[in-house]
Order: sequence, then C-alpha cells, then structure tokens
Amino acid sequence: MAALRRSLFVASSCRWPLLHRDHATTSDFLRSNFLHRAPFSQLSSNSQPSPQSSTDANTTINTDGDGDGDAESSSVPGRVISVDRSGLYNPPEHEHTVREESPMVKNIKSLIKFRGGPITVAEYMGEVLTNPITGFYMNRDVFGAGGDFITSPEVSQMFGELVGVWSMCLWDQMGQPKHVNLVELGPGRGTLMADLLRGAAKFKEFSESLSVHLVECSPALRKLQHNALCCTERDAQKDNSRDGDAFSAFSRAPVSWHADLEQVPQGVPTIIIAHEFFDALPVHQFQRTPRGWSEKLIDIAEDSSDGFRFVLSREPTTASKLYLTKRLKGHFPDEIAQLEHVEVCPHAVELTKNIAKRISSDGGGALIIDYGQNGIVSDSLQV
Repeated sequence: MAALRRSLFVASSCRWPLLHRDHATTSDFLRSNFLHRAPFSQLSSNSQPSPQSSTDANTTINTDGDGDGDAESSSVPGRVISVDRSGLYNPPEHEHTVREESPMVKNIKSLIKFRGGPITVAEYMGEVLTNPITGFYMNRDVFGAGGDFITSPEVSQMFGELVGVWSMCLWDQMGQPKHVNLVELGPGRGTLMADLLRGAAKFKEFSESLSVHLVECSPALRKLQHNALCCTERDAQKDNSRDGDAFSAFSRAPVSWHADLEQVPQGVPTIIIAHEFFDALPVHQFQRTPRGWSEKLIDIAEDSSDGFRFVLSREPTTASKLYLTKRLKGHFPDEIAQLEHVEVCPHAVELTKNIAKRISSDGGGALIIDYGQNGIVSDSLQV
C-alpha cells in the first residue's frame, strides 16, 4: 500500500488525469495504467524498471489541452495516455490596480456627501433604478436573454393574450363602452401590450374602443415599446380625431406615453394593468434596536473603495414617524414583538390609492400581477 500511495503521489505530481474518457471507472484506470506494469515494489524514486517491463513502462504521453498528442511525447513505442487539461480551472490573475468607480457609484456618493450623511434605502433604490443618466432602466434593454432577467410575457405570447381576454371580459361587464383607457404601468419592452392588442384585433368593437396609455419613465424602453407595438406617428395618420402620440398597427389604437399615472386623462372607464411593477418600487426598511425602531440607511463605506454599507439611524426619522407607525397599526402586540425587521413601500400604498380613486370615479378595473405576501414584509431587498 505504501508503494501504491507513492505511485499515486508521483502520478498526481505529474498532473496525471483522475479518470480518462476511455475508462468507465477508476478501477479500470488503475488497472490499465498501474497494474499491468512492473510490481509496485519496484516503483520508487531509486528503482529502475526491469527489462521485461520496459516496453510497458515507457509510454507516449500527450499533455496538451486538445488531446492531439503534439505537446509532449516519447519516441519509445508504447501505450498512449492523453492528458486533457482543457477543463481545469485557471484562477484569474490578481488585480493590484484600483478599479475606477462607475458613474452610478460616483453619483450616489456625491448625493450622500451633498446630503451631509446617509440616505434612505428608498432614495438609494430611486437613484439606482431611475436616475436619468445612470439609472438601471433608463438607457438600455434589461429584459430577455441578453438582459438581466426575463418576465412572463417574454416566455410566451399566451400571457399577454390571456390578459387581453380578461380585459375584454371586463369591458363587456361595463356595458361595452365606446371609449376605454387601457393603461399599463411599467410596460417593459411592450411585449405584453403587443400580444394583447394583436389578439384583441379580432374583436372590432373592443379594439376600436381602446386608447392605450403606457406609463414609462425610461426613454430607452419607450423606443422598444414603440417598435413592439408597430407604431406609426400621428402625422402619418389620415384620421386625427383620436388623441395619441402614435398609433399601433395591430388595432389602430392610439398610443400615448406618460411619466406617471396622474398624467393619464380621466373621465372615461379605465382598465389598468401592472405586471411586476410594484416589486420594483423603492422601499423604506426598519430594524428593531435596544433604543427602539431605527431606519436602515445607506452610507459610504469606511474604506471608500468598498462602496457602500448599511447603517442605522440614531433617532426616529421622518419615514419611521409617517410610515412605520401606520404599517404596524392594527396588528397584535404579540405579532409586533416577534418582528426584527419591517419593510414599507409608501409608493405602492399611494399608487394603490390613486388607482382605486380613479376606478371609483370613472369606472373600470385593475389587474395587478406581482410578488408579495399577506402580512408584514421584513426584507425583500436583494443586494
């Protein structure tokens, strides 16, 4: 056994393959490469192979990565052993130079310095996602296989078509009004709306009643939505009786873009669709401490090269007074006592109120598809 261990050690120090492709098991590998050679008692750093076993012991060894045998070879005929190094992990070289900060990092650090201290998680999210210059959504396509994530409409057109069926059923329940605002919050690439309008085009009365309103703040995504809906500009239309920035080729419906829901015209029934929109809204986070609830804030790390860090407010903040108290109201003391973290999204609360108010005054309905839970959210932020 000692000789076997020495043999395996010698093999490993020579970068011997653990298991060759032609050997089904490790035992086959050992049998073909060790057991058919000289006895283990003769294998040592000082021993020489016997003449009888010299032919088997001398081999042609290929140690290059492509297995073509041109890297290292012995002129003595014998068994050929290929060593494929193509799959080996080669760690990247260490970088000793200081990396240049991205424009987004510089912008947030400037904001923290301008404020004279840490900013809230909500402010941090707002800057990261929708800053006009460096915002995540503002200047590029972040969806699909070439982006950062994929949503349901990008997987199958059935998703948008089913939302269209729901919208048409709601329109029918409202008495088939002649004019309806079809609003989507955060339309992404416009895939959902395109599939909806394409399917609805078969139902003339419904499609002719629609005025499409897309609530989108990203210039880059607005261009993608314009292309997805096959829009033509208003000046190219012969009939200018219907208001809109452009017209979709799918149903000839007028299409308009808005920065927020408040800009969408009122006075007609409204159908509102929001798919994975609420979960991207900025949130405030709070943590229980011995001195009470403190708000989690974002500050520059002590070593500025490390970026940012979480810190806790030393005293109650405006957000904790306005939002945290309302969020905990109505819950039992025993339930609150078990909480260590609480998350509040004031934007979602305000938006929901505005949607309900609009539907109450103009009629219509809302379909909100998103992630969430029925209860107090502790920490949904992914960093």
